[in-house]
Amino acid sequence: MATTLAEHVSLQKVHDHYVSTHHPQKMGNSAPIAYGGYAIALAIHAASKSTPDGFHLYSAFGHYLRPVSIATNVICTPVKLRQSKSFITYRVAVEQNDPSTGRVHLCMEMLADFHRDEPSVLAFSSEPTRSYSHWRDCVPWNQLVEDWVKAGKISEPQFRAFNTLFGLSRDLYEGRPCPEGITTQNMMGLAKTVKTSQEELSPTAKSSADWLRVKHPLQTDGEQMASLGFIMDGVLSFLPLAHNHMFFEDVGVCSSLDFALRVFKPQPKMDEWHLREVINHHAGNGRTYSESKLWDEGGNLVASMTQQSILRVPTKAARM
Repeated sequence: MATTLAEHVSLQKVHDHYVSTHHPQKMGNSAPIAYGGYAIALAIHAASKSTPDGFHLYSAFGHYLRPVSIATNVICTPVKLRQSKSFITYRVAVEQNDPSTGRVHLCMEMLADFHRDEPSVLAFSSEPTRSYSHWRDCVPWNQLVEDWVKAGKISEPQFRAFNTLFGLSRDLYEGRPCPEGITTQNMMGLAKTVKTSQEELSPTAKSSADWLRVKHPLQTDGEQMASLGFIMDGVLSFLPLAHNHMFFEDVGVCSSLDFALRVFKPQPKMDEWHLREVINHHAGNGRTYSESKLWDEGGNLVASMTQQSILRVPTKAARM
């Protein structure tokens, strides 16, 4: 059984494709489907394994076509679309075999672009939307949740629900939520009635943030980039709920539809501390659009991920 993030995103080469060493697991969803970050991470890792030295991932765009099952391994097939002196592009198909029928299901298509490092004409980056506490001054998620239970802010059933939904992430990477963010103040939206310090702001001006680092060593650039994709996928689909006094039971469906990952700093070290800020840009017509940005401890913008997600009105039966 996989115990480290490197093991969770590990792959074995079989002919012209790669197969995940372990079954994916679920997180942030009560349905028996895998956390979407697995598909992203494994696809990035497969493309990275196919890329010559000297090229580094700078973008990965993809569409979720169907949920990834937790019952079987993931198959990733990278196909090279171009290679020049400066760029390499792959299309990666993410598939699974249906154990009951033997049929192969396509779960995701991703385009991954790699760039050979070049000298900079200009060098600058944006900052977070507000000032956040340093990781040394932030309480780890485990301690924060326990403190809430002891103080009677959440019940034992809510405590168990939180661990079921988000326990996997705390096993793989350390997270220290910033007290200035909404998801710290309302426990990822679980405490829906809590009034936060950002109540007077519009939905698009609200933000949450946390510091994070992978708990166990990452040996290769491919493992680092796969871990980046795994982590950046988190929170975005249900962030509009958490920022607006709602939780999973308030909607019919809440899941990611597509993603755009852009990497600005070659070879980030995900086993070092990074600050992640998440914000919402739009909601309407059954969809939401959210963004996650990542800075290193020196304040350099490392990466961003945007996602559109489905946010469906619950059925009448669910509301009764």
